[in-house]
Amino acid sequence: MTSQAIAVGAVAGAIASTIARSSSFVGRGNSTAADDGTVPPPPPPPPSPPSSRGNGKNVGILAMEVYTPRTYISQSALESHAGVSPGRFTLGLGQEGLAVTGDAEDVNSMALTVTHSLLEKYDIDPRAVGRLEVGTETLVDKSKSTKTVLMDLFGDNADVEGATVVNACYGGTSALLNAFAWAESDGWDGRYAIVVAVDVATYARGPARPTCGAGAVAVLVGRDAPLAMVDPRERATHSCNVYDFFKPDHAVEYPVVDGALSQTCYYRALEDCYAKFCDRVDGLEGVVDVDGHYHADSADYFVFHAPYNKLVQKSYGRLHFLDARRRHARGASPRLGGDSSEEKKDETMTAAAAADVARVAVAVSGPFSEADLTRPIEETYADRALEGTLKSVSGPSYARRLVDANAASRVVGNTYTASVFLGLASLVDKAGGRGDLTPGKTVVVFSYGSGAIATMYRLHVREPDAAASGGRAFTVGEMARKLDLSARLAMREEVHPQELDLALETRARMHRGGAPYSPVYPTIGRMSPGTYFLNGIDSKWVRSYSRVPFDSEPLPAGTAGMLAPPMVLRLATRDAVSSPATGMLDVLTHGGDALDKHTEARRRVACVITGTSAGLPHGDDSRDVFDPSNLQRLVEGKVQCIKPISGTLKMAMLDKNVVQVKKRPGGKTERFTISSDKDVIKVAAQLGPLDLSANYGVPEGLAETMDIAAQVAVAAGLEALKSAGLVSGKSNDPSEWKLPERYRDTTGVVYASSFPAMDAAVGEVMRFLQSKTVGAASAERLVFTLRNRLLRVAPDRELGDDDEAAFARLLSRVREVEGGGAGDESGGDDAGASTASSDPYEFDRKFLFRVLVLGNAQLAQLAGCRGPNTQTNAACAGTTQAIGMAQDMLISGRAERVVVVAGDNGSGGTLLPWLGSGFRALGAATTQEAVEDAACPFDKRRSGMVLGAGGIGMVLETESSCQERMKLPAVPGCHPCQIRARLLATQYSNSAFHGAAMDRKHIASELKRFLNDVELVHGISKAEIATHGVYFSHETSTHASPEASCAGNEVAALRSAFGDELLSKLLILNTKGYTGHPMGVSFEDVAAVEVLMRQVVPPIPNYKERDDYLGDIKISKGGAYACRYALRFAAGFGSQVAFALYASSQHE
Repeated sequence: MTSQAIAVGAVAGAIASTIARSSSFVGRGNSTAADDGTVPPPPPPPPSPPSSRGNGKNVGILAMEVYTPRTYISQSALESHAGVSPGRFTLGLGQEGLAVTGDAEDVNSMALTVTHSLLEKYDIDPRAVGRLEVGTETLVDKSKSTKTVLMDLFGDNADVEGATVVNACYGGTSALLNAFAWAESDGWDGRYAIVVAVDVATYARGPARPTCGAGAVAVLVGRDAPLAMVDPRERATHSCNVYDFFKPDHAVEYPVVDGALSQTCYYRALEDCYAKFCDRVDGLEGVVDVDGHYHADSADYFVFHAPYNKLVQKSYGRLHFLDARRRHARGASPRLGGDSSEEKKDETMTAAAAADVARVAVAVSGPFSEADLTRPIEETYADRALEGTLKSVSGPSYARRLVDANAASRVVGNTYTASVFLGLASLVDKAGGRGDLTPGKTVVVFSYGSGAIATMYRLHVREPDAAASGGRAFTVGEMARKLDLSARLAMREEVHPQELDLALETRARMHRGGAPYSPVYPTIGRMSPGTYFLNGIDSKWVRSYSRVPFDSEPLPAGTAGMLAPPMVLRLATRDAVSSPATGMLDVLTHGGDALDKHTEARRRVACVITGTSAGLPHGDDSRDVFDPSNLQRLVEGKVQCIKPISGTLKMAMLDKNVVQVKKRPGGKTERFTISSDKDVIKVAAQLGPLDLSANYGVPEGLAETMDIAAQVAVAAGLEALKSAGLVSGKSNDPSEWKLPERYRDTTGVVYASSFPAMDAAVGEVMRFLQSKTVGAASAERLVFTLRNRLLRVAPDRELGDDDEAAFARLLSRVREVEGGGAGDESGGDDAGASTASSDPYEFDRKFLFRVLVLGNAQLAQLAGCRGPNTQTNAACAGTTQAIGMAQDMLISGRAERVVVVAGDNGSGGTLLPWLGSGFRALGAATTQEAVEDAACPFDKRRSGMVLGAGGIGMVLETESSCQERMKLPAVPGCHPCQIRARLLATQYSNSAFHGAAMDRKHIASELKRFLNDVELVHGISKAEIATHGVYFSHETSTHASPEASCAGNEVAALRSAFGDELLSKLLILNTKGYTGHPMGVSFEDVAAVEVLMRQVVPPIPNYKERDDYLGDIKISKGGAYACRYALRFAAGFGSQVAFALYASSQHE
């Protein structure tokens, strides 16, 4: 015997035992027509309970509030999207829509939303609440209850009883009955109770997924209620042990479901509860005559637990079948009977009531066969013919008694514990809004939770006594007005069916992701004002929540679901949104549904980052340039690459005779000659040795064809490919660094550098000049040159007597050795002309390779990248622009993956004397000696940039390419393929303004344009980025004046785009305080990926003094930080501007 058969048998046995004990539940019997062939009239409805009934406390529901997400999916659209036949969900399930939400909402946030709204709408003082209990099965913690989270809403009122109740969909009903009992008890202290039922119904892919949904209902409970359980005995419960629906795996949110068994258990629980409920009501009302027994038409309204509406329709039909079996078992007379007074009542019946009479007459007079009324009840569950009969018999009554209650669940979907409460709210909204839910009417509620527990109870509509006494009276009419449920549901936004899978995937990733975690879906712009949302889960698993401000504007309908890139929206809306220069996707040139285009285009353009690398300028540090821990230590703030430079380099800069021009107020200019070592650069971040042959197996002859910038870029690219799992890189065997053949034609390279080949060109020129000057100079001339250098740095440009005497002796000795004359003290051209270099200059045959074959081509040759290949020089915006170009390549279909590399060596021995002098001439380089004074981004003390060097690599892929790689066996020895982060958007442009200065107005307008595009395309608002993102700044610490400083321009642009309030929430990061300014190499972009992966941020180094000009900004202090997005801004000489927005891998 199977476990399912055992479970079914156990349930059947429990019910059979109950039936035998009560002798009341078999059916009403098969009534027949009277002898004369007429149909007897139905029994009159039971009289209203006398005033003596109940305990007089009239405990019940005073008020209700409902919350459901703002976005929903149409079931008919879902049918089309799923490729099933029309009507599969709309008719087969009886559903019209389902609410959808993702990881940004959990039961805590939804409970906060609905509870806070209840308190506000009804002006309830939190101190007036003495009990708070929650029913849910969507647990976020196995110990801490949601009730405790809600206590944040109750201020200093800590004297609140209650906890969280868990049993599938029954938890809310249990909490309600507990609240009723508390309010009825001697322990009641006069305060209100609040019951919150909240759940997110989720299912794995399969036939149950269309029965998802989400919602929360808060119920205010007290005495003298308009919806009261007048007599607490008017209820019946069924409990048994069965595994029809349960959640044993805490790592996933989805249940284990036996659909057929669950429906059977639902029917059996309903039958058992209904039998006992009818008997109890009959007993309480003193009904003896079978014809007067309680039946399915005795209640004015029913509310059923509604996982889907078709189950409710079938279940209500079965009540009429149960009535018939009950009458048949008790041998009821075919004629219903009744006296003349009842017959007179019938003459005044409404048309609707007359229709009910006729239907009941048919039910009693024989729509069911003898076999139906006597065979085992289990045999009837799957009888389709009987279902058709029951639908016909119960249809008119269902329309009158259940349609109103089911209206909300039909468009919201399954809400688990909240289901019956949503039904009650829907009934109040519909019938109460029409004025039909009047005193004296009754509502029978059936609540079911798998496992299984069920209860049926009756509520009475009444006029509160407080209305007559002048006290506060809660009424059904007030509830209907404040619920306004139909209007609120009509205002929701329909989104594409694919959003259901998207939302559930984000929730699944949250369950798998661990801590810290930052939610990604839905964005704030897709939530209604007043909605609470999950900020994130920190490294200690603590959840924090915020509320959407009431003055926020949700995204316009139709934009939140737009998932395609800007050029798709341009085609659809003709809006002014920039499109990539590489052209439009082929998918958009063909006809078809717009949403299908968006879906296909999004699939094509989804860019993911699968590999990163960083070569840091450790200088003479013992660490390798590409130490595996580089990025981790950088984002943890545990690296400092900036160090003092050599005296030789300082002297080389003094030799350049730099003159700085400063503008004074009034337009005057002054010239300052840099003639002392106190005015030259003293610190920099310099690269250590890098051996391509030893580390990567690059032939020495080939390595010699690359300058330093190209070498570090090539190494960065190879390391990024290794990080992405595309090459093994286990040794320096060149084959270990070669792409598999199947990836070569679809892999491109983009190389960014501010000084491509300049290291090689300047180095070669200097070698030639030295051969003609130093190498050919006489010893006497060298002595004169040394004396002149000392004079330039000496005080008052004079040497002491001892120094002059030493030089005189040195010259005398040189002349004796060389046999020369007195010479020219000025060190003129004739001095030492007789002495020549022992090694004459010879032109380097590899010079052209160094200046023409750049890092992009060298990497392609070594790794086998045969896709598109190019180099860009956008100065200091180079890397970020290159990433944008790579995204364009992916979007256009030119490549499936692109390796972005960047390399610069501006702080090396060859270029530093020239570049350092150039930045000193502009007043842009610091001359501070101590690192903590030289490298202090955003600090008031900042005085200029620190030159740096290094290389980065990043592998960008289309998501489809990445997913295909994940399906294939891993390359032997390679890292497994994984999505490290997502590249959502890029933008690059030029301010056409100035060679060095930043145009803050244009940068601000470009940032606004970028953020608008992001919101239009991805539905991610500025508020979302500010609240759940970090900002990787360009800040170089230049500070000629507050207005002209890099930080001043950058913060002004941020403030213009975000506004003061949002800017105060945006965490600002910077890496140049650790690495110096590596020119075209952006450590910020690869650090952004690392931050999103590790959920850790680096502190702004050496930050001590606030700059009032910058105003209030959120400077990073480092440590764990939950974030979803990383916004990057880069600027470069020549008015270059570039932006990028990254998202965590959980973002869809």
